[in-house]
Amino acid sequence: MAIPPPESTSRRSHEPETWALRVLGAAEAEASGALARRMRMHPTELSAMSHVAASDGHLGPRELSTRLGITPAAMTDVVDRLEAAGHLLRERDTSDRRRVRLVPTESASTQVRGQLRGLLDRLDAITADFTPAERDAIHRYLQAAAEAYHRFAEDD
Repeated sequence: MAIPPPESTSRRSHEPETWALRVLGAAEAEASGALARRMRMHPTELSAMSHVAASDGHLGPRELSTRLGITPAAMTDVVDRLEAAGHLLRERDTSDRRRVRLVPTESASTQVRGQLRGLLDRLDAITADFTPAERDAIHRYLQAAAEAYHRFAEDD
């Protein structure tokens, strides 16, 4: 899918890179749906696993329910299904035994990496078309964009 050129309307008044990032987000959502189907998961379960994997073991069920916008009771059902399927473990936090943290299983991580290998290889190959300076600029832009998204989510 080509990225539409910016138009002069107020709807398209932002920078072309901003719109490219929005198109990338839509493509990523489409790929996530495909991954969920391939893994035989509900999209909410895959989204939960994505958040857990990105958290490096610092995410509990309550924080996850807030991120996904679902009730704690619904989150418990999601975590129960993921645990029963062998995708997720509940572990006691070593610094606060009252706290439960969620951790993906090694088999789930291996399965996801296997499913994503082709996509990640294609994305890695794209970088060959850029100079080290261009790659550095792209990296800085994506880091700053991710931070902007995080700030947007925290400003709720």
